[in-house]
Amino acid sequence: MSGAEADAFEYEPRRNMLEQRELRREYRTLLASAQNTRRHLPESSISDVGDMVRLGDELYTKVKAPSDSLLDSRFLLSMSDMGAEMTRTRRVGADAFDMDDYLHRVAQFIGGHVVSGRRTRDEDALASGDTELWDWDKLGAVAAQYTRRAPIPEFMLGPLQVVPKHRKAARTARLDTDAEHVAPQQLAASDITQSENETSRMVLDIASRLEEASGEEGICLFRFAFNPESFSNTVENLFYISFLIRDGKAAIIEDEHGDPRLMSTYEPTEEDRNAGLTRRQIVLELDEGTWRDLCALYDVTQPMIPSRTTHARTGTTTWYG
Repeated sequence: MSGAEADAFEYEPRRNMLEQRELRREYRTLLASAQNTRRHLPESSISDVGDMVRLGDELYTKVKAPSDSLLDSRFLLSMSDMGAEMTRTRRVGADAFDMDDYLHRVAQFIGGHVVSGRRTRDEDALASGDTELWDWDKLGAVAAQYTRRAPIPEFMLGPLQVVPKHRKAARTARLDTDAEHVAPQQLAASDITQSENETSRMVLDIASRLEEASGEEGICLFRFAFNPESFSNTVENLFYISFLIRDGKAAIIEDEHGDPRLMSTYEPTEEDRNAGLTRRQIVLELDEGTWRDLCALYDVTQPMIPSRTTHARTGTTTWYG
């Protein structure tokens, strides 16, 4: 960039107001022209866009303040969008290909003509004639200049014969009006037996057993909760123990070997929480393989929490809620 060009882009804080107003008026006129051209884009040409870009370049040489550069930025953005839209329009038009005209020219080249795909008044005049008399060797000689590979029908897409899919009629069941109607079973209040809250009972029972077995130093969590005879009972025991930990009636600590020990505690008061006592939650993943390995590692041979069995109730109309 020369020295004269560099001086033209220097910022002038005390610029002539008349020149600045005239520049803004010219920019607004150019922006209005660009918007009008964009509304009639199919009727416009690339040369029209080029003329506006050149006019914008001339106006940019007069820009001396940031407020004027904003108008120039708006003009550039408008021209960029217009150019992208014009490019897409030209690209769509360039993809058009007249197959009928192409086949007609090829047929004339080898000494014949084809029937056009368009409807004409005189279809007899466009009869294809005897294609066996066409000079196919002439066409092959031209094609051999570009490829020596024999054409094969690999370009064909899809099956040669398409089997139409028939829609299956949905079957609807008919209402049998002659069938015997059976009234639903009527239940009375005496048929509903309130079952004992098993979860609350087990939580209290495990809390009592933990208080007797833990002492001051606590007891190994795996020896207390694991049932070597039943994996399902082991999972249930851990489930019940989680309620004790949630309520603050039990806690898990680590001993000097890093093993988890379960111990009975007093439920924390509001003063303990205000002093900074917090609760933490952990997720314990346990499968049957890990359960067996832990039972063998900690020598768990007898369950400290008795095993429980579930009896299925059959042959009764009593409802348990």
